[in-house]
Amino acid sequence: MQNIVNNKNLVESVNMLKALGNSTRLSILLSIFDKEKSVNTICEEIGMEQSAVSHQLQMLKLYHIVKVERKGKEVYYSLDDHHIKNIIEQALTHASHIEYEETI
Repeated sequence: MQNIVNNKNLVESVNMLKALGNSTRLSILLSIFDKEKSVNTICEEIGMEQSAVSHQLQMLKLYHIVKVERKGKEVYYSLDDHHIKNIIEQALTHASHIEYEETI
């Protein structure tokens, strides 16, 4: 682990985690978790306007979380690589193990 810990990787990791730390962006990623999809399809699935989804997709693209492929007039988004899929799976698995205590 020590050979990959440097300032650049720390900054990139923080940026990636910040990008993932938003319920809208996570919903988008879950929409394309197993299959590339067009912006219109993503919008329909998560119930948001195209401008809002496109804005979030640009941020995810900036941090190399999603990749883009143009097919004719349509733009398709998919997860950038298997690491992103693993991170999402691990986060959801971890969340499912957390037991919340009710506070009075």
